[in-house]
Amino acid sequence: MPPKGKNAGDVDIGDVIPENAVSVDEGDRLRFAKQILLCIFLTCLAVFAAHAYWDKNEALTQIFEFLKIGALPLITLVISFYFPNSATKA
Repeated sequence: MPPKGKNAGDVDIGDVIPENAVSVDEGDRLRFAKQILLCIFLTCLAVFAAHAYWDKNEALTQIFEFLKIGALPLITLVISFYFPNSATKA
C-alpha cells in the first residue's frame, strides 16, 4: 500500500536531482525573458507585415487574429511582470 497522500508512481524530485544542482540567477532569467520577448515581437511584426501584403490569405488572417488576440496580451503581461511600475515599490 502506498504511503498516505502519495501514489505508487510518485517520485520526490529531491531524491532525483540534488537540491543545488541547477541555479539561474536573476540576470540570466531577465536576459532569457528579453530574448523570448524579442523573438515574439519579431514574429508578430513578420505576421503583421505578411498580413498587410497578402490580406486575402485566410490562413494568414487566422494567424494574425490569433496573435492580435492571444500573443499581444501575453507579451504585455510578461513585460509588466518583469518591469513593474516603480511607483508601486514604495
